[in-house]
Amino acid sequence: MRITGGFLKNHSLQSPKGLKTRPTSEKLRQAVFNICQHQIEKAHFLDLFAGSGAMGIEALSRGASSATFIENDRSALKAIRENLNALDLSPLATVLAGDVLETVKTLKGKTFDLIYIDPPYEKGLPIQTLHLIDTFQLLSPSGILFVEERSLESISLIHLELKKKRKAGSTFLYEFISKL
Repeated sequence: MRITGGFLKNHSLQSPKGLKTRPTSEKLRQAVFNICQHQIEKAHFLDLFAGSGAMGIEALSRGASSATFIENDRSALKAIRENLNALDLSPLATVLAGDVLETVKTLKGKTFDLIYIDPPYEKGLPIQTLHLIDTFQLLSPSGILFVEERSLESISLIHLELKKKRKAGSTFLYEFISKL
């Protein structure tokens, strides 16, 4: 796996050992960053179910000022930290270990310009995660929230609205924006 853009383009990334994590494809990462290319500069990026940290690291490579990673798996946490250290990105990153649903609660009062959610397919996205992001207004008014998921049930949110749903291989990329 490699970084697809920015000042770290073509640098390799470590992947977590085992089959618990499924890295976001290079093609999908490029598509996400093409969509948000005008918002990435100086953005605060939140990477939920971070896996190897590829999305947040890609954001930093493309000009984001910070990235926060939330991951529960020990092997994945080790890969994130190794990748950040190897690329000298640790000062720009916050790595939070724990269950995403519980750890998101600790972010209350903060805002992020870009949020990426890529839960394990077999577990599905805990809808409560989207509700917490919505309730705590973690997405900045001009921000974008992406969800990579096989399917997403219809959900009613107060501050977020679904802007677009794109097919990406065997999955979908859902793009939410702030209603404010």
